[in-house]
Amino acid sequence: MYRSFEVDNFRCFNRLVVPNLNRINLIAGLNNVGKTAFLEALFLHCGAYNPALTIPVSALRGAGEARIDFSNWGDAPWNSIFRDFDTSRPVRLVGDNESTGRRTLTLTSSSRVGEVANLGKYFAETRDRLTSPLQQSGRVLLLEYEQAGTHGKHELIIDSKGIRVEPPAPPGPFPGFFVSDRMPSGSSEDAELFGKLEIENKQHALLRALRLIEPKLQRLAMVFVGGMPILHGDIGTNRLMPLPLMGGGMSRSLSVILRLCNASRGVILVDEIENGLHHSVMKGLWTTIGELAREFDAQVFATTHSLECITSAQQAFASRVERDFSLHRLERAKDSIRVVSYDQQALAAAIETGLETR
Repeated sequence: MYRSFEVDNFRCFNRLVVPNLNRINLIAGLNNVGKTAFLEALFLHCGAYNPALTIPVSALRGAGEARIDFSNWGDAPWNSIFRDFDTSRPVRLVGDNESTGRRTLTLTSSSRVGEVANLGKYFAETRDRLTSPLQQSGRVLLLEYEQAGTHGKHELIIDSKGIRVEPPAPPGPFPGFFVSDRMPSGSSEDAELFGKLEIENKQHALLRALRLIEPKLQRLAMVFVGGMPILHGDIGTNRLMPLPLMGGGMSRSLSVILRLCNASRGVILVDEIENGLHHSVMKGLWTTIGELAREFDAQVFATTHSLECITSAQQAFASRVERDFSLHRLERAKDSIRVVSYDQQALAAAIETGLETR
């Protein structure tokens, strides 16, 4: 579980230090103040050794798919993670985790010129001319890590051979899931995660949470429709109903809870957690998230714009013996962004006196 996190030169952050992280962390703040960027930085750090994670992070923002571009002016697909697109300064992410200790990641972008075989119109008609070298540039993102006296590095390379990581990166030290508000999870991923819960006989946790949205839900089943796995629910009618047809709140809750139940000793990151959910279910959902986070020993980071979401979370955790919830509000301070953190007691006082916490 993360105890603190530091970010340098990532997205909108020049430098951001967030101490005193808790098991459940709600991130608030005005638009364009870095709430989603903070989750993205954490996601890259959870991946630990894999620079290729910078590409899906950019895609989650709607920046489009990566493409190979050898021109001098073309941007590498990871350029947007650098503050103001300034790749002359490295990105630095530092996390202090209870289980893995302090780990520092440094990301540096560069170009590399090398000889590659002639392609297309550059091929000669004779066999001898096929061996003529053509100078072209490749793009390289270097990830260096340092942890407990251990150093290592992996390169994400884009050139005429395609996109690859050298040497291949091992899996991260713990599970990390990002639930975006822009890209819903795929049916195949949901099927795999549900299957893991079935194997471990833990599907009851998911069912309990989804009953907050649909109290008549009796059981869950994975059904293949047109060759695609779709989770169905029994709500007492004469046939099973696909969960996506039960509304956006059901789909949103499914995405969050499925991943939380599969994040044992790991981290789940949820962007705009209140999307698709009526305010009346938020307190119950936060209560369930708190219970499952403890049951599966997972840590939760979620962003919100909603005062109702913040108030519901405060109410849900107010009666718990464990003080495992905090609100972190990002706000601009001149040319930088800072964080103001509230523990449960301070947040209750702020809400009662009408202070702005969003």
